[in-house]
Amino acid sequence: MTIKLLPAALTALGLLAACSPEAEKPVANKVTANEAEIIVPSAPPEVNIANASEEAAGVGLNLAPDELTLVLPNGSSRHVGFGMAKAEAVKMISAALGSPIEEAVNQDCGAGALGYAAFRNGLSLYFEEGKFAGWDLDGRENGKFTTGNGIGIGTTRKELEASGSAVDVGETSIGNEFMMGGLSGLLSTPAPDGKVTNLWAGTTCIAR
Repeated sequence: MTIKLLPAALTALGLLAACSPEAEKPVANKVTANEAEIIVPSAPPEVNIANASEEAAGVGLNLAPDELTLVLPNGSSRHVGFGMAKAEAVKMISAALGSPIEEAVNQDCGAGALGYAAFRNGLSLYFEEGKFAGWDLDGRENGKFTTGNGIGIGTTRKELEASGSAVDVGETSIGNEFMMGGLSGLLSTPAPDGKVTNLWAGTTCIAR
């Protein structure tokens, strides 16, 4: 059976098509970090941003004993220091890594209940009383993040000791643990060629 549309019906359909709203376009969010603006790309409406893997183009991240540092494409840096409010710290790190894949509170930490925000590539931020208090990096992304002098996952004990800081290594309940200034972590073995498998600083929730 063929259905014929009368001219009036065709006109009505044309008007409806003209009035239909255009599909929403992704909008970039702006994050102000230490008086500099960082553009955080938003995922399209049909994409769950929690599963998006894109990182903000050109924004790097370095590790430090008392902060995380964003490195902008122009070479300038913005500091996410311990003591910063949780909301601001998460926004700034999201500028480099995208939104957290998990946010919750862990009640079983040695330091008491700590909030945390877990990002892609094995980096987690910890919060005490709403303030950024520490970070933890596991080995899911070998060499993805390092300190300013190149210390990160995969660094050997020999390289740690060559960095100029005293390295204290001992066997604990969680493995071959080392401390170097304000940094702590685990080595695959205590031998000179033993590699860093985990790295953390500040107040974290390391299971012992």
